[in-house]
Amino acid sequence: MKETVRVTLTHNDPMMYSNFSFGQLGCSKEQAIFDNIAFDNLIKDFLRSWLDQSPVLLLTDLIDDDTTLDDFIEQNALRSFFRYNEDALEQLLEQPAVARHLLRPVSNVHFLNDAYEPLFSQFEQRIYNLAAQQEHHQVSFRYSSLSRQNAYADTIALSQLPPDQFREDIGVYFGTRRSDEVALTLLGRQLRREAFPASSLPVHVITEGYMEDSLRVVKRITEHIREEEATKRHCFIIQRRHAADDRHLGAALLIMNPAQPNKPERILFCDTLNPSGTPPWWHSFKRKIDAIFPQPEGEAFVSDILEDGGVKLQRLHDGVPVRHQDIDCAFYTASIGRALVQLAQANPDLILTGAIKDIVSQMTALMPEYYEGANQTREPEYVREVNIIRRWNTGRDAMNTLLLSRLAETPLHQPYVVETALQA
Repeated sequence: MKETVRVTLTHNDPMMYSNFSFGQLGCSKEQAIFDNIAFDNLIKDFLRSWLDQSPVLLLTDLIDDDTTLDDFIEQNALRSFFRYNEDALEQLLEQPAVARHLLRPVSNVHFLNDAYEPLFSQFEQRIYNLAAQQEHHQVSFRYSSLSRQNAYADTIALSQLPPDQFREDIGVYFGTRRSDEVALTLLGRQLRREAFPASSLPVHVITEGYMEDSLRVVKRITEHIREEEATKRHCFIIQRRHAADDRHLGAALLIMNPAQPNKPERILFCDTLNPSGTPPWWHSFKRKIDAIFPQPEGEAFVSDILEDGGVKLQRLHDGVPVRHQDIDCAFYTASIGRALVQLAQANPDLILTGAIKDIVSQMTALMPEYYEGANQTREPEYVREVNIIRRWNTGRDAMNTLLLSRLAETPLHQPYVVETALQA
């Protein structure tokens, strides 16, 4: 009996990250190597079949006289397959055995040393590197930049570089690569899903452009609500990068009265770093607020009502090896946003008029992946493993989205089964 391929729809349940066995992440190296060898042979068979079905002219163009078919499959065939097929990743995912491997849960992945580097097979890493060169096909966190790939789309290890080109940075490691646009889109989609069903305090999740762009969207939506003669206050929750030249992500909450779209009634700024008592982006956020919500001359700045709802989650990088740097502000702010949505739905009075310390306390209580209880941060290594799981699952979500879109074009067929719960 063939194993079912489970196409999973993530619902961003924080408990899936808080109940895992700390310190027991992934599978054995022996199991991973066994699975990887089988996967590479599977991809080679797939490429051989593709070439067998290709026109003779294409084969003549691809393979020169000095290269055997076996050598071509071992080296350039996968790159050629991606070059000639804009839907190359989807075609691979349509192969059930390929999908089972690429969509495997984190428990079936072996992570190397303290860098938490997934042990990929040669062809799996090539798939991620080649897919990243096609628009909207990035498998978040799993690919290397073009400058770190060889002619066959293999990732070049640091040990293989000449001394004058050796440059270790956050782009080298799975656990430190920045969130790409695919990852941010997926996180934003999960946050928007949290805002339903409607509650007594209407909640909007805004993930447009950069932080300033999202603030403008808040104002524009409020103006539209005013035109509908609505009087109920609305809650807006933002999760975005600060600016084009600032890759850090922050979260914010605004309470808007439709009668005054140019004057927020409450603004919370929620950052993940606070090394000296004031979040590093505090003053730049205040400037953005005042630029978008200018007040008549002589009146107080809107930014005067700004409240600090930040937390100390993200670790500073001073004296930390590159492979241990904390580049997970996307996940921290997504969790903050989710907790604020839940608070606004369950306890609107707290969000509207409660003390900021009470909001932060209850917010952290709703973040079990990072807090044992209200204001009780989990140990750094525990948090790091949670973020490794979230990075892996984000890549799964990226491929699940592609596969679900593909399967939607035709009736669902065995062995694909759509599920609605993601297991860590």
